[in-house]
Amino acid sequence: MLRALLKKHFLAFATPFTQGRGGKKRSKWAALGFAALMLYAFVAMGSLFWMTSSTLCTPLVEQGQAWLYFAFMGVVATAIGVVGGVFMAKSTLYEARDNDLLFSMPIPPWMILFVRMTGLYLFTLAFEACAWVPALVNYLLTVGFSLPVLLCGLVILLVLPLLAVAVCCLLGFAIAWLIARLPFKSLFATLLFLGFMVGYSLLMANVNAYLGALIANVGALGGVMETWLYPFFLLGRAGTGDALSLLGSVGIFVGVFALVYVLLSATYIRIVTMKKGEYRAKYKEKDTKSTSPQIAVLRKEFWRLLKSPAYLLNSSIGSMMMLIVAVMMGIFGDFFGVNADMVASVPELQKFIGLIVAVVVCFMAASNTISACSISLEGESLGLLRSMPVSEWAILKGKLYLHFLFTALPDMALGLAMGLVLRLEWYTIVGVVLTAVIASALFAAWGLLWNLKLPNLHWTNETAAVKQSFSVLIAMFGSWGITVLPLGVYFLVGAYLPAPLYLYLWLGVFAAAAVGLLVWLKKKGTEIFRGLTD
Repeated sequence: MLRALLKKHFLAFATPFTQGRGGKKRSKWAALGFAALMLYAFVAMGSLFWMTSSTLCTPLVEQGQAWLYFAFMGVVATAIGVVGGVFMAKSTLYEARDNDLLFSMPIPPWMILFVRMTGLYLFTLAFEACAWVPALVNYLLTVGFSLPVLLCGLVILLVLPLLAVAVCCLLGFAIAWLIARLPFKSLFATLLFLGFMVGYSLLMANVNAYLGALIANVGALGGVMETWLYPFFLLGRAGTGDALSLLGSVGIFVGVFALVYVLLSATYIRIVTMKKGEYRAKYKEKDTKSTSPQIAVLRKEFWRLLKSPAYLLNSSIGSMMMLIVAVMMGIFGDFFGVNADMVASVPELQKFIGLIVAVVVCFMAASNTISACSISLEGESLGLLRSMPVSEWAILKGKLYLHFLFTALPDMALGLAMGLVLRLEWYTIVGVVLTAVIASALFAAWGLLWNLKLPNLHWTNETAAVKQSFSVLIAMFGSWGITVLPLGVYFLVGAYLPAPLYLYLWLGVFAAAAVGLLVWLKKKGTEIFRGLTD
């Protein structure tokens, strides 16, 4: 039974690799392409931690504090694992669509929990590897190859996620329990996520200062690790090849995980099926006003987005970042350390700063994937959507409008804030704001195109449709590629065109591409959408 459950669970995770439109099997090349995109995303994340570990490794090793280097990177890796896995724990452990089905079968609750926690462990392991592997490699390159260090580092890599999984399970339960009792579930989840993003943005804006302070206060940090974070103190010593410390740290991490697992397995059914105290909306009689079919479709898409924390948080992260950065620029008067005086002091940068701002605006907009998963989220209810007395084109336009509105408005605010803070010329600011509008329309159509071609309609949890969809990855990475293309071409032809003129020329190219995609969606896209439910 355990083997069958594990197979079912991992087949669900592998659905984006193996199944295409209508449940048809993907080709090997499509599966390899999806895997390559996933690998690229993790390599890009790992490169950030490579730079962090490179900054810390040599100074700490030279001060004889190699254990502190590994302890600190262990804390960082655990934090990344918790952040990456907490909402997945909430959705896969406590809110999975097949929970009721599995509980109705003669399957022990501990077995269901074990299978779900195994998937969460592998997911967390991938996130933590992005921080721990670069740290280990940097250390081996700095001090020279050591087999004990390598073996201890690999054991730590396998054991370290257990603590993050335990924390994710507890936090996921707390969030699921609290959200179930609130009238505005997505709003609460979004506020939690926004709080994290604000903290993350402040951290990244001052990361060099923090790393410098860490190196300058090694003694104090070491005391904190040894006193208050003793498991990571042992982990740091184990990272340098100390076998006894490795046994102690493994015992602590495995023990914490086992304790949480035993507590959850004993109460898993009660937790998952708990409904008492859940918020219930009160019925209020009121007159309703008739509206146009297009407005009705847009309203339906709007509330679908707001009522799903996984959909809102993952597909509109670009909008959240735009608003956060715009507010931070208004408060601090710079863009992560870059201000108007700095731009004015570099004549070469001043020539094309407007184009760079436009690229930043487009890059933020490209991070939104609302349209790229909007069809997949319909799942097996897609036929019900088609039964509505509206045309296929009206349904597709509702999804396009939602993506455009959630992207264009914060993107315009960001472009305006950057233009004013960096004191760009008025015609450049207008070009940047227009870029925000046109890029939002282009990326909305681009994402919907790929979701029509590569929908994921067979999922047990909506997180799979939002995070593990081939169309989402292609739409996001493709949009990023479209974003940096103008900047790359400019360095080839920039000597012949002023940057503001070049910006407006690319606006025309983007507008033409957006119109072309919209025409394709109206003609060919509606036919594909009709075929999805036939």
